[in-house]
Amino acid sequence: MKMKMKAVIAAAASLLLTSTASAQNFGVDVSFPIHYNFIGSDDLSATNEVFGNDRVELYSKYMDGCIQRYGGHGANSLCSHNEADRLRLNLEQPKLQTNYTEIGFKKTKLSDETWSTLQTFWAGVKAKENFPDSLWPEAWPKANTYVNHWESDSKMHPLDTKLRQVLWDEIEKKMQEWIPTASSFSKSSLYGVRVYREGHILAPHVDRDPLISSAIINIDQEVTEPWPLEVIGHDGFAHNITISPGEVILYESHSIIHGRPFALKGSYYASAFVHFKPDFEAAEVDSSSLEDSSSDDDSRDEL
Repeated sequence: MKMKMKAVIAAAASLLLTSTASAQNFGVDVSFPIHYNFIGSDDLSATNEVFGNDRVELYSKYMDGCIQRYGGHGANSLCSHNEADRLRLNLEQPKLQTNYTEIGFKKTKLSDETWSTLQTFWAGVKAKENFPDSLWPEAWPKANTYVNHWESDSKMHPLDTKLRQVLWDEIEKKMQEWIPTASSFSKSSLYGVRVYREGHILAPHVDRDPLISSAIINIDQEVTEPWPLEVIGHDGFAHNITISPGEVILYESHSIIHGRPFALKGSYYASAFVHFKPDFEAAEVDSSSLEDSSSDDDSRDEL
């Protein structure tokens, strides 16, 4: 049974919250432009009601920073064209996708063995002089607006081959448990470690095929306050999900709009990203088998 992304529905008001996330009583275009641009909009009542004018001012500065870095003028700049593509995908793509779970996200954590292996690896990275400044700067496409890399570089450090396989195997098992209707999962991408730094914002977006069933692993952080992932669940509401090092967010990245619209406060936040495409053998997705829990029983209360 195919489930289409819907607008906010009345039933969402009774959504049972778990320790994974806190649902907000707002949807898109409130914390950050998701479907429609704040600049030039004649209706900013939704964001102003929740945040005042703060988010509109922040977004204007966000786009000004991109244009100052890459050139152009206002709506005719490459930054604005790329931003329009982000908004268009957010608006059009989710409603065309098949959803495989009830809410679209879930919080879990790595096994003790995998987490210990990952910690040992990362301790060696952190031991390098001038960490994290000494890490490689991440290469972003020209005028890409997904991260405000024009203010400061995000950093990258590759995972070694053995550890990559360990993460592939563990996350695939979690995906099989979360989406049991899938007969198998094809590997799409394992990316990272990406290190965000102070002031970074990740604009809400959806991933393109074949990045369908995905995971974010919190490897390390040095923050002064939580830096949640905001997702627009299949219920149409915004949910803020906070995870600690060793914990994982599973999410349907092709249809769940996800981002970090509030600036990172602290020194850094290091993550790895694992993406699969679920495969189905001549079977429709049965709504009766959809996962309706967005948290493992042993998940810690984060937000």
